[in-house]
Amino acid sequence: MAALAALAALPLILGACGGSGLTLAREACVHVNASIRLFDEARHAPDAGLVTLDKVRAIKQLEAALPLAAQATSADPQWNPLQTTLQEIGRNTESNLIPALRSQCALADTNGEQAPTIAPATPGAPTPSTLPGQ
Repeated sequence: MAALAALAALPLILGACGGSGLTLAREACVHVNASIRLFDEARHAPDAGLVTLDKVRAIKQLEAALPLAAQATSADPQWNPLQTTLQEIGRNTESNLIPALRSQCALADTNGEQAPTIAPATPGAPTPSTLPGQ
């Protein structure tokens, strides 16, 4: 039985060890984005019961994002603002946190996907306009 428990935990252990800060931040943002969707659904829910249910589910998504954001920060301190914002759950309303969370997750979604830069020309190397016969 212990072997089964260890085998079941293996993907979690390997994921935590091999995860880069960016990957972990993106995983946290999956939960953040789900939370924002649920929060928006709660604002448009037809009855109070659904409003409460959606808001509770939204908070649970933010709570699931927090440990991932903490791991991301441990791997790369640039994700500290995401972790810090998520730590405000319970001290601030989600509506107050959403603008910062959107901004931080937008950074996670675009970080590392920038166009490659073109290496500067070697000084003294010919350019197309200075090549012979051009």
